[in-house]
Amino acid sequence: MTSNIQLFIHDSFFDAFSVLPKQIQKRTRELLKKFKENPESSAINYEKISSFKDQSLRTVRVSDKYRAIVKAPENGSGFHLLWVDNHDEAMDWAKNKLFEWNQATQGFQLFEEPDYAAVTIPSTSETHSSLFGHLSNDELLAIGTPELMLNLVRSFVTHEDLNRSKDNLPVDLYEYLYYLSEGIPLEDILEDINAGKADENPMQSYNAMKHTFIVTDDTQLEEILNGSFEKWKIFLHPSQRNLAYRDYNGPVKVTGGAGTGKTVCALHRVKYLVDKVGIFNPPVLFTTYTKSLTNYLRETIQSLGVTDEQVDLTNIDKLIVDLANNTHYKIFDTKVGYLTAEQEKKLWCQAIDKVPTRFNEEFFYAEFNEVIVALGIETLEAYHTASRVGRTTRIGRKDKEEIWQVVAEFQHQKAGNYSKIELCMLLSNFFEKQKIKPFSFVVCDEIQDFSNPELKLLRSLVEEKENDLFLVGDPFQNIYKKSQNFSKSGISVKGRRSRKLKINYRTTEEIKHLAMKVVSEVPVEDFDGNPENMKGYLSLMHGDEPSYITFNTPEEEDQFIFDKLNQFIINDLINPNEICICARTNYGLDETKKILNTTGFKYSDLGSLKHATNAVNVSTFHNMKGHEFKIVFVRGMSEDKVPYKHSQYEYLTDRERQQYYQQERSLYYVVFSRAIQSIFITGVGEKSCWILPSE
Repeated sequence: MTSNIQLFIHDSFFDAFSVLPKQIQKRTRELLKKFKENPESSAINYEKISSFKDQSLRTVRVSDKYRAIVKAPENGSGFHLLWVDNHDEAMDWAKNKLFEWNQATQGFQLFEEPDYAAVTIPSTSETHSSLFGHLSNDELLAIGTPELMLNLVRSFVTHEDLNRSKDNLPVDLYEYLYYLSEGIPLEDILEDINAGKADENPMQSYNAMKHTFIVTDDTQLEEILNGSFEKWKIFLHPSQRNLAYRDYNGPVKVTGGAGTGKTVCALHRVKYLVDKVGIFNPPVLFTTYTKSLTNYLRETIQSLGVTDEQVDLTNIDKLIVDLANNTHYKIFDTKVGYLTAEQEKKLWCQAIDKVPTRFNEEFFYAEFNEVIVALGIETLEAYHTASRVGRTTRIGRKDKEEIWQVVAEFQHQKAGNYSKIELCMLLSNFFEKQKIKPFSFVVCDEIQDFSNPELKLLRSLVEEKENDLFLVGDPFQNIYKKSQNFSKSGISVKGRRSRKLKINYRTTEEIKHLAMKVVSEVPVEDFDGNPENMKGYLSLMHGDEPSYITFNTPEEEDQFIFDKLNQFIINDLINPNEICICARTNYGLDETKKILNTTGFKYSDLGSLKHATNAVNVSTFHNMKGHEFKIVFVRGMSEDKVPYKHSQYEYLTDRERQQYYQQERSLYYVVFSRAIQSIFITGVGEKSCWILPSE
């Protein structure tokens, strides 16, 4: 019979468990079942260790060579699983650890007792040089500084001092100190802390649960330790929960860097809306840009208890076509779709053949959709006075007259078919004029990929009211040359309705630094014409430095990747599906497939509708968006290949080339930030100056 205990599993335990050999993971699962039945059973060697600094810590035996570290309750029945490792390593890990409850923040804290002999406190005359010398002891205590660490915190003079002590500090304290060092006001940090507290059951407050999971039954424990979980489902950071589970007077925008849990926040937002109101008629709309992720998102949101009747989850392209052909609205007399980008550009080529011009089909495709259609321009006179903000090619009055002739021929060529943007504008005008609102609320992910007309359509689909729009995205991931302006789309997110997520849960700090370096010189706007920054963007994990190696020949590059795959897969260190090899172009993708075919590795293409199981993933850069992998290989990254030089590259103007560079840097940022643990960047020839050099 299972004993009546509370079992708290901390993220430190999950981190240690995830890298154990598979047979030891199995033994650990068996141990925990026995532990739940009787924590102090002699069969599992529940043992107090006199050499531990914290005498409430215990060891339990996983096998002859492995031990788990457990925090025993001072009173009550709450046991905390903290670590699992080889015997000697586990003992060494726990030796100087302290595990405490911090009443000021309502959080569990795991840290190492400072080496007081190594702590140098600045003198009174030097206090100004201390990184946190402007804060009182009470203020440091309010953000969760244990009293015995006050002197250590006051000894930090530089960011490097803070980072050197990162692994010895409580995770939350390091997070708050990092924010302060980045210039984020103490008041903002205290606001987040207070928002995560609870009046009742403080040990189950948002703050307490941000790094801790309470096991409620054996089935749940088995599912979690079998790996069929996403860490974000278990640990929802208070900053995420505070954004997702609250009311707003109108639209809200949430931005954040790669890996900060923006999609998580959006999914939980739907959960909040559903729980608050129940079954909607009409339903909630959850839409995103990427087609390939909708099935995954649907499964995920269902796991949160949200049904298909409560939410309509679809990508924006399918949403547009479904709305246009909905027989209830009868917007069009016949079934309609829209021209793909390739079809539209082909028609522009035909129009250019009929009406000679110095501009190419790429220019007309963008000019038509981003200016003429987006602004509702129907006459040459209106075009002459139209704003072209965001367009990189300068044109004069005579150019516009020439362009308008080509536009007229294009309209004739497409013979009543619509571009995607045209259909967006027609739909938004219809829903605005008819005052029909197909959805109760709209939650939108990846807003950086949406155009102004698409945002305007979303605005038209829901009544202006409390909680109407919840929009999340990362301006630095704008890889499709979209120029958004919420205000011009009828969406106001001023003041406190623009919020930001800062904690990166996906990648190590080293990988985050690489991804940020590649976009560090890119000017980015916040969707409303203001500069966006990454102040306070932080990863709490550390790992190996990214590897960037170039070779003399393609064969050497291929052999390096093959050897690494053997190391990870043959030695059973990483599952094949946790690895992805990506290339910038389709040609590079085909070359990757040839290598894997030759070496006998099974692979699965992320761009394909069907995905093989237990296979290494392969992808172009663009198809990496929305995915994550423990190991990422990035091929073909040498000085002559970065940035990628497409067929029209040499004809780009200086302004167009600058915009293209920004777009490419954003693409590399997306790709690099897909890696969770390790990234290997390779090429042939000289290294690219765009990428962090490391061996």
